[in-house]
This record gives sequence, C-alpha cells and structure tokens, in this order.
Amino acid sequence: MAEYRAYLIGSDGHFKSSRSFVCDTDENAIVWAKQMVGQQPAELWSGTRLVERLSPPDEKQAVSHEIHEGRLVPKGKT
Repeated sequence: MAEYRAYLIGSDGHFKSSRSFVCDTDENAIVWAKQMVGQQPAELWSGTRLVERLSPPDEKQAVSHEIHEGRLVPKGKT
C-alpha cells in the first residue's frame, strides 16, 4: 500500500486544498482521486512523485448518444 495526496487546484493555479489516502496501485489511486476532485483540476502525488494531472471531464466528451431521426444512437454513428 502506498500513500497518496490529491491536491485541488484553484483558478489562480495554486493548490487550494488536499486530501490524503492510501491505495494499493497508482491506477486505483487515480480512480479514487477522479471521484474526489469532480469538476476541478487536480494533481495526484505519492510522496515527491507526481502520479497524474487530473483535468475536469470535457463536457463535449460526456455526450455519448444523440437523437437521429427520432432514435437514440451512439454519437458519431449517424
């Protein structure tokens, strides 16, 4: 198990808060941190090692389906 810290980044580019936690892998820590940060940019660190920079989800990518001729179809499949 490794210790991690997720830092939320404010609009001024500085860390505004953080939360520490323990996970067994970087991949699991990234999933956990993404759920914690929500719509804010953040950085995930393990000690002095930067694990990943987390960006808010792109609203355009959040749309997976669209209506085409009255039917719901996967986006881009029309």
